[in-house]
Amino acid sequence: MTPISLADDGDESEGDDGFEDMGEGLGTVSAWLLGLTLAYFGWKRALPGIRKHLKTTEQKDKLKQLNTWNKKVLPIHTLLGITALITGAAHGLMMDEGGFLLWTAIALMGLLSVSGGLMRWKWPPREVKKGARLLHMQRLMSAVVVVLLLVGHEMV
Repeated sequence: MTPISLADDGDESEGDDGFEDMGEGLGTVSAWLLGLTLAYFGWKRALPGIRKHLKTTEQKDKLKQLNTWNKKVLPIHTLLGITALITGAAHGLMMDEGGFLLWTAIALMGLLSVSGGLMRWKWPPREVKKGARLLHMQRLMSAVVVVLLLVGHEMV
């Protein structure tokens, strides 16, 4: 072995491994956050049935609690979605593997976050809010995000 090869003991790759491990951890966090964000679909679908049941059984106190809880769920959904977007983008940058499908999914997640924000903010005109609602409320885009992430991760 030469003195140069002895000096090069692979320390550079150890630093990169720690960075990639952190990136993988962020990817796991992002996946969970995205899953929790998408669980909001189930909540919104179950909510009318729960309300109807509580009204027919005259459980006004439970209905009031449900409405209070529902007001708290939307900001949680928003926060989870934005955090999933940020951690997912950081994961993609840290992993240093450029996949077109993965970055397309991140862009669509960004579009969903922006349109969700436009629905919640007070200042946009009615037409903007209406368009944002149509864009954000369709389930197809969320399904496309999940498919692109699954397929893109298989390809990388």
